Amino acid sequence: MDAREYLQRQFAVMRQVADAPLQEITEEQVNWVPPGTANVISAILVHRAGVEDGIVQQRLRGEPRVWERDGWAAKTGVETLPGQNGGWEELKGQTIALAPVQAYAAAVHAATDAYLASLTDEDLRREMPWPFGGTGTVADYLALVVVHTALHAGEISALKGVQGAKGFPF
Repeated sequence: MDAREYLQRQFAVMRQVADAPLQEITEEQVNWVPPGTANVISAILVHRAGVEDGIVQQRLRGEPRVWERDGWAAKTGVETLPGQNGGWEELKGQTIALAPVQAYAAAVHAATDAYLASLTDEDLRREMPWPFGGTGTVADYLALVVVHTALHAGEISALKGVQGAKGFPF
C-alpha cells in the first residue's frame, strides 16, 4: 500500500467514525442549545465540513471552497461558516435542517476524495506554511483534517449523551 492509498483509507475510516454519532439523531438534538460555552451540534457539523473544505480546496489546491463555489450558504441557511473568525454564536438558537448540512458534507467529501486520488508521494511531501508556525507538508494538513474531524465526532457524541441519547453506537 502506498501513502495515497493509506490516506484514502484513513479518510474512509474517519468518516465512518464521524458519522457514527449521527445515527438516529433528531433535528431537535442537532439544534439543541447546550448550557455554557458548548456549541450546537448543527454548528459543529457545518464547521467540521467547512474546515475540510477550507484545508483541501482552498489551502492545498488553491481553489475556491465548495461552500462558495456551489452556494451552500443559501442551501443550508448558514450565513457564515463557524470557525476561528466567529460564526458560532449566530447559530445558537437558529434551527438548521440536517439534510442540507449533510449534503454539503457529502459534496466536500467528494471533492476531497477526488483530490486524494490525484496525489503522488511528491505532492504529499510538498511543504507549505503551517498555521501553528513554521512549515508542514500536504500530508500534515491531511492528518490535521482526520484528527479535527475525529475530535468533533467525540464532541457530538457527548452532546447527544447529555441530551439522554446514545452518542457512539458502539
